[in-house]
Amino acid sequence: MKKRIVAVAAAAALASLALAGCGANGGNDAAQAGSAANEAVSVETTEDTAAAAPGEAAGFTEYPVENADGAFEDVQVGFMNVSAVFFQPVPMSNGNEAIDDFDIHLEADVSALENDLGFGAGDWVPYMTVDYLVETPDGEEVTSGTFMEMSASDGPHYGANVALPEAGTYNLTFTFHSPEENGYLLHTDAATGPGGSFDEFWADGNLTYTFEGWEYPGPVEP
Repeated sequence: MKKRIVAVAAAAALASLALAGCGANGGNDAAQAGSAANEAVSVETTEDTAAAAPGEAAGFTEYPVENADGAFEDVQVGFMNVSAVFFQPVPMSNGNEAIDDFDIHLEADVSALENDLGFGAGDWVPYMTVDYLVETPDGEEVTSGTFMEMSASDGPHYGANVALPEAGTYNLTFTFHSPEENGYLLHTDAATGPGGSFDEFWADGNLTYTFEGWEYPGPVEP
């Protein structure tokens, strides 16, 4: 904040010089001084207000779900962009404060791509039931459950604290149920409707995506 005040003061001084120079040296000098003042404000404001990356300011690190070929991120599932991350288990509201029995907090970050369902591109897609399944490479279930809807400092997402004590290689499957199952409706008239239907994507059942070969390093300490 101090740097910004200094920059504004400098800008004011330069602006005063510009006005004085208008009589002595003509309009060109004034214009140059005014331009320099604007640049000073712009540069210092940018330095002062730069935001930390999500998680960095809060003192924790998000880890991508990844295998030898890369991370589970920006995968298209239906009309949605899906990524997966994990970090230390976290307390949550509504009776979910205890974290002693869990090893990680697993998240499905879901945002809309261009669509005719009324969701803005880049917006979170709410009202879905999202299930997760962790299996060994030979198909043995290790853990499974249903994510909860919640918000963190970086916005809303689907997530859960998960008990996964053993490091190893796993397959991670997300299953997405239609928002319509949870009572989310679309206008269907020509005047006010978005033009699409959930049946475009869910007519044949739930949407699933499996990320194979997750190299899980083990529990994340708070």
